[in-house]
Amino acid sequence: MDASVLLDAHVQLKRIYTVLNECLDLTRQLADAVDRRDEVAIQLLVSMREEPVGKLRRANTALDFQRDAIDPEAGRRLSELLKGAPPQEPAEEPLAKQVSMNARLIQQVYELDKIVNLKLNREKSIYHAK
Repeated sequence: MDASVLLDAHVQLKRIYTVLNECLDLTRQLADAVDRRDEVAIQLLVSMREEPVGKLRRANTALDFQRDAIDPEAGRRLSELLKGAPPQEPAEEPLAKQVSMNARLIQQVYELDKIVNLKLNREKSIYHAK
């Protein structure tokens, strides 16, 4: 795979990591507001989380466009790497590491969001059925 393709994907993944950190911070603040039962802060923080979600969608769309714009074999390999496949060559290592870092951060956001959502919505939580 071309080094520029790997670099472009890595840049998008770094953007995603930054946005995930922002989302984690807002979710932590939301958890604190829920614990304090601060309804105003809860509403504000829930609405503030919409912005990073939009940024994540745009970054993922950019990755999709990038994958679709390259030859099919390279696109397949890029998809594998983005899903957590191990690197097959040294040039893929930075991308694979970033994917792993992002996955860990996504898991942290998910776990904290689950706790907050269950506290706020109890049996109506989107996580309750799982």
